[in-house]
Amino acid sequence: MSPDQHGDIWSLCQDPSSHSLHAYEDGVFISPAVPRAGEDIHVKIDGHLLSDVTGGQVSIDLKLLSMIKIKKDLELCSVLQSDIMGHRSCPLSAGDLVLEATAFIPKEIPKLPLDGRILISDQDGKTVTCIHLNFNLQ
Repeated sequence: MSPDQHGDIWSLCQDPSSHSLHAYEDGVFISPAVPRAGEDIHVKIDGHLLSDVTGGQVSIDLKLLSMIKIKKDLELCSVLQSDIMGHRSCPLSAGDLVLEATAFIPKEIPKLPLDGRILISDQDGKTVTCIHLNFNLQ
C-alpha cells in the first residue's frame, strides 16, 4: 500500500514504509463507513508481515472533541487472544497475514468528533502498523 493510501475516516500514520506489516493495495477496511454509537466497528488489515512478532503492545490514543481522552496501552498477545481479535494465536509469523478486530462502541459515548491513533508495536518496540482515525461518531 502506498503511503498516501487512506480511506474516508482513516489513514496510515507515521511513515508506512517503516511498518513491518505492509498492507496490500486496498487491504485496509473499516466498517461501517460511518461508525455509530451502539454498534460494532470492524477493522481488517490484509497484508504481508516482514518478520515474526512474538509480543509487543497496542497503544490506543483517542480524543473525543479534543477534550475527552481515551488512552490505553495493552499487551499485544493478550489483545490477539481476546474476543476483539477473534482469539488469534500469538506469536504472529512472518508472511501473508490478515488481522481483524471487532469492537462494540457503547451507545453512551457522546456523538462527537473522534481523532486519534491505534499503534501496534512488536517485542522490540518497532511499529507493526499504525492507523490514524478521524471521524464524527454518529
